[in-house]
Amino acid sequence: MVFDEILVAPSPTSENEARYRAKIDFVSPQSRRDTFDLEHECFLGVSLENRNFEPARFHSLLEWVSRRFLKCKILVGDSIHRLTLESCSRMPAQEAHDRALRLGRDFMDANRDIIAAYQSNTQFEFITCHEIQQTPEYFAHHRAITDYFHGFPAFRESVESFGIRYHRNHWHMLSEGERAARLNNSSSYFIEEFAIFACLVNRGITVMVYPGSFSTLADIADNKFPGVSKELESLCVVSIHFKKR
Repeated sequence: MVFDEILVAPSPTSENEARYRAKIDFVSPQSRRDTFDLEHECFLGVSLENRNFEPARFHSLLEWVSRRFLKCKILVGDSIHRLTLESCSRMPAQEAHDRALRLGRDFMDANRDIIAAYQSNTQFEFITCHEIQQTPEYFAHHRAITDYFHGFPAFRESVESFGIRYHRNHWHMLSEGERAARLNNSSSYFIEEFAIFACLVNRGITVMVYPGSFSTLADIADNKFPGVSKELESLCVVSIHFKKR
């Protein structure tokens, strides 16, 4: 959820290919640290307009995945990105929605050649948040997680704390009303995201790879919020960081 330009992908044989190496930062739950790669399939979360998904880093992510999994769904966070645009760019809802979907299409178009370079090892396939959010399954998960959010203060506090950390650079400059609006948007974002992840787990994909941290999601994986979602509680989150070569 960081705003950066989406760049055109370089050729897989370009000098940019070897700029970064993807490495494990941490795994939640820790008990799956040495076994998560026994799974055949994972999903790789993509945040739009985020420097971690510029071509050189994206190359390193695909390389890391291709060494461990036979299949990978690349989950493009298009529809949920509208909430970031509304919150941080003050964009009207419909304009934010349309732009978010367009950014998702642009990302997929710009990175097809990068993905093709790794298809011999791993079957990569794009899937979007928008398409998952059209399913009855998604609405059921979203309703259940929303109810848990409103019914369990500790979970709500964790989600909201995550949102405050995201907005921390500008938090002191915001009015009380702006803080409340941004916090509400951030909480909505995370709840929608969690419901989408639950759908993927329900389809048999129990390992998520992401270059960054999900503190609340890691806590769920560590069983700190029992009952929030049996799917999320069975999810293994592999957090990645990049190291320059």
